[in-house]
Amino acid sequence: MLHANLLPRVIPVLLLVPGMLFAASGVGKVRQAIGEVKRQKATEKSWKDLRVGASVFQKDFIRTGETSSLNIELNDGSTISFGEFSEIEMSALFEEMEKGASRTRINIFKGFVEFSVKKLMKESSFQFKTGTATASIRGTSGFIGGEDGVFYASLATGKFDIQQKDDGPVMPVVAGETMFGADSLVTMQLPSSGKHGFDRMVLKTLKENKGDINKMIQAVKAADAVYQKAAAENSVTLTSPTQVTVCADGFVVEGSYITTDPKATLVLSVGDNYVSENLIRVTDGKSHKFSRRVLMNDANKLWDATSATLSFKSAVVSDEKVIELNVNKTCPEVNRVSPAVKFLSYDSIGCKMHVSVENMQDDAGILTMMEDGVSTAEEAISKNEQKRYKLSKGVHEYRVSIKDQAGNESSFDKKLGCYPVKRFNIDVYGKAKESLAVPPPPKGVQDHIGKTLQFKVRSPENDPVFLYKVTIKQNGKIILQETLGQIQSLDYQVPVELKRSASNKFDIEVIHKSGFTARATKVFEVH
Repeated sequence: MLHANLLPRVIPVLLLVPGMLFAASGVGKVRQAIGEVKRQKATEKSWKDLRVGASVFQKDFIRTGETSSLNIELNDGSTISFGEFSEIEMSALFEEMEKGASRTRINIFKGFVEFSVKKLMKESSFQFKTGTATASIRGTSGFIGGEDGVFYASLATGKFDIQQKDDGPVMPVVAGETMFGADSLVTMQLPSSGKHGFDRMVLKTLKENKGDINKMIQAVKAADAVYQKAAAENSVTLTSPTQVTVCADGFVVEGSYITTDPKATLVLSVGDNYVSENLIRVTDGKSHKFSRRVLMNDANKLWDATSATLSFKSAVVSDEKVIELNVNKTCPEVNRVSPAVKFLSYDSIGCKMHVSVENMQDDAGILTMMEDGVSTAEEAISKNEQKRYKLSKGVHEYRVSIKDQAGNESSFDKKLGCYPVKRFNIDVYGKAKESLAVPPPPKGVQDHIGKTLQFKVRSPENDPVFLYKVTIKQNGKIILQETLGQIQSLDYQVPVELKRSASNKFDIEVIHKSGFTARATKVFEVH
C-alpha cells in the first residue's frame, strides 16, 4: 500500500508502443468540438468533420488536431473527452450481453482520454484498451492515455484495474492515485490526481524524462506541487443547486471564484445553443461572487438540454461543474413553440389523407381527426412525422388538430370527398334502336318531330353528388352537358328533335368522381 509520505510503488514492466488501443462501446453525441476534429465511419474511407450534435457510432475512428478537443456524452450519461493529437476507435458501444448487461470498449491509439463513467451494473463492463494493457472501470472519473512510449493514468474518484495481458496480474489504481511510466510503471498518491489540467502537465514532463524512472518520479512530484499552488490561487465554487427543475423563471447558477490569471475564463454553457460571456470580472486572487440566469424554452432551442456546464480555465488549473436540468415541458413559458399540423394531399379514389406534424422534436402531444364533428382517430405524437388517415365514402368535413403537453394547439379544416371506383350502368328506356313512322306534315307547316330521351344513371351510391359530368351528343354534337353541382338527379327526361329520313344517334356519357365512365347509346330512325 502507499503511504502518506508519497513513497512510490514500483510495478512490473507495462510497455506501451505507438498505436495504443483502448476500447469502448455505446452510442453517444458530440457535446463539444473545438478545432480540428475528424471522424471516419466504419463504412467509409474518407475523414469528415465531426460537429456538435452529431451522433457517434460503433467502429467510428476519431482524431483531433493541434489545440483541439472533443467531448462526447454517451447514452448512459457517461462522458469522455479527448485532447489534442488524439486518435481513438469506438470499438464497441453498449453492446448488449446477457441479463441486461452491456459491454463498452474504446481503443486509444494516441493521446489521452478524460472520462466520467456512470456506475455500472454488476455484469456490465467499460474498458479502455491499449496494445499491451486493459483498464477496466466500474464507475469513476479521471484520465488515461499516453504517447511517445509513455503511459499515464490518474483517478479523481472510484477505481480501475490495469491488466498487462489477458492472463496477467491485475494492478489497481484508486481515487487519488496516479500511475505513470515507460518500461516500468509507478503508482503515486497525489493531491492532484484526476484533476483538470494536471494531465497535460504530467504528460509533458513524463515525455521530457522518459528515459529515467527516478527523474519521472521527481518531475511528477514537482508538477503536483505546482498544480496545487495554482489550484489554491485559481478555483471556482458552486453555491446554487446542482439539480434543478426548469419552468417559467429558468434557472440560476451562482457561486464564487478566485483567480490570479488575467486570462482565466468562467463560462456557462447549456446544450448546443447557449454560451455565456466570461463571468470573471476581477483577477486579484480574492473571492468574488458571480450569478447567471438562463431562460429555457424551445424558441431558443434550449429546452431539450439535460444539463448545463460551468467551465473554469486558467493557465494551469481547469475545472467543470455540471448542473442537471429537468425541463418541465408542460410549462407554457418553456414550451413556447406551437406544434404544426399541415394538410399535404389526399387521394379521392384510394380515400386517404396525408398530413404532416412539425415542431414536435423533444415534445409530446395528442393528434386528433374529426369527421363531421365526431372524433374518428386519436393518437400520441412525440416526434415530427407524416401520418395517413382513411376517409369515409362521400363528402365530409374533416378537422385534424394537435395539442402538445403545454396546451399549444394547431389545426386545419378540409372538406374532402371519397369516391372509390365501382362499375355502374346507364339504363335507357325503350329499345336501343327504335323506328318511328311519322307522316309528313300538311303543306306549309314546319316539319317538327319531337321525342323524349329517357335514361337513369345506376350509380352505386344512388346519389348525384358522386357524379362529375353528364354529356349527351346527337349525331356527334353536344346537346346537353352538366357538371358537378349542375347535376341534380339520376333520372333524365331530355326533349330532343329528330330529323326525318335519317338515323338520329344519341350518345350518353356519365363520368363518376372516381374517374369511372359509363356509356350508353339510343338510336331513333324516322321514316
